[in-house]
Amino acid sequence: MQEAWLNFIIVFFVQLLLFITHAWYEKKLSEIPHILGRGFLIGIVLGLLFELGLGKFLGFWSNTLGFGIFFLTLNTALLYGLFAANTLLMQQTRLIHFYIWTMIVAGVSEITNIFFHMFTWEFSYLPPIEYLIILSAGYFGGAIFVAIISHVFFGRHFFFLDNLFKK
Repeated sequence: MQEAWLNFIIVFFVQLLLFITHAWYEKKLSEIPHILGRGFLIGIVLGLLFELGLGKFLGFWSNTLGFGIFFLTLNTALLYGLFAANTLLMQQTRLIHFYIWTMIVAGVSEITNIFFHMFTWEFSYLPPIEYLIILSAGYFGGAIFVAIISHVFFGRHFFFLDNLFKK
């Protein structure tokens, strides 16, 4: 059990380092506290929907630390929060940039999970191409969900969403 918590801490710091790198790339280092605050709030909503809906009830994955309230609280606020914060960094980007950075975040998450195991996909038996398509769609769908929540509840417009609705 201690190893699982150590893995959680390592995964958190890897995701935090990725977020800081991404903020530097987007030239938004001064906005980090604000973005993290909104990211953690959105992460709780996104995380609970994904963890309970897709993970626990539909069984798409299992967590090494389970689905208990303490772990869910930390996981949704911190890890899903960092995912949401990474998404919030991309308000002024085009859809292709948004997609590429979402896949970078997904790739780092998946590679980190290989070395510091936190979850197991229950559909990993699929052929590699189908497996990657499902993972890509899940992460990209989550990022779009974050953009929509941010747009609706925080009034933060995303360039690619504005362009989509103008047409």
